[in-house]
Parts: sequence; structure tokens; C-alpha cells
Amino acid sequence: AQSQILSKLQSPIKSATECRSGVTAWRYYPWVNWRDGRETGQLKSVTYDKQRNDTILKVEFHSQLAQLTNTGYNEYSFQFDGQECSQPAPIATSFYKNINNGYWVVAPPGQVSGFCNATSRGPLRSGQLSISVHIRANGHASTGKLSNGKVTSYILVEEYCP
Repeated sequence: AQSQILSKLQSPIKSATECRSGVTAWRYYPWVNWRDGRETGQLKSVTYDKQRNDTILKVEFHSQLAQLTNTGYNEYSFQFDGQECSQPAPIATSFYKNINNGYWVVAPPGQVSGFCNATSRGPLRSGQLSISVHIRANGHASTGKLSNGKVTSYILVEEYCP
């Protein structure tokens, strides 16, 4: 049943020989009620089949992102085949917390997103590509389901013709 759902969450591949402006393909990778308490390293990894050499990828990671100590930060970033994006820029963001009253509040959903067409190894070529989200925290971090009820975390990959 899950494979049927996932197959509905991937766009059909367009076979145009000419790259026309806009989204040419996309894929949605969801996880329901997933939680990860690691403070460094890879949180999630997906495999995306890039359709063309002349496209740019837009990636998005959406989840509840929390810093569980009174002060500190979490830095989230994307990697492509183990390398950070270099063009147009690295895809990363930091979430800071500085609370002196000792209370911990569940973090609202957070998002890391950006565009990439090359790493230090060169342009992102067509074919299978490993896309991963990493965390580096200063303090105790938690990502994913942090409260009661359902929480869906996901990675979305969109392939654009410039």
C-alpha cells in the first residue's frame, strides 16, 4: 500500500528533448511520526533519479526542529552524493534558542530549502543522486515528532529547467 501511495507522489517523466522553463519532474519523500535525537550527522537520505543534465534541483526539508537546551543552535544542511552544494550556494540554515527561564516549548515546523546545480565535484548530472539532510548542533537537538498527534516530515525534490 505504501508503494502505491509513493508512486502517486512522483511526477511523470517528461520526455521533451528541449528543456522548457519550469518544473520538469518532482518527488515527495514523507515520514510520519519520525523522530531523531542525534546532534551531528545524517538525519535522512533519499535517492532521486535526475532526468536531465541541463536542470537545477530545488530541495526542501520540512519537519519540527527543536533545540532542547536553554541556549544553543542547530544547523541543518543538504548534501548531494556526500558534498555540499557549491552553486549557486550551500543550502543550510541555523535555528537558535536563547531562553533563560528554563522552559522548553515545542518548536514549530521548520524548513530548509534551496537550489543546487553543482557541488565541488562539478555539475549535478542526470542519473541517480543521493540527497541527504545533515545536522550539527550546539546543545541537545531533536528533529521530527516532538508532540502528540501526527507529524509528517518530508523531503521534496523538484527538477527545474532554467
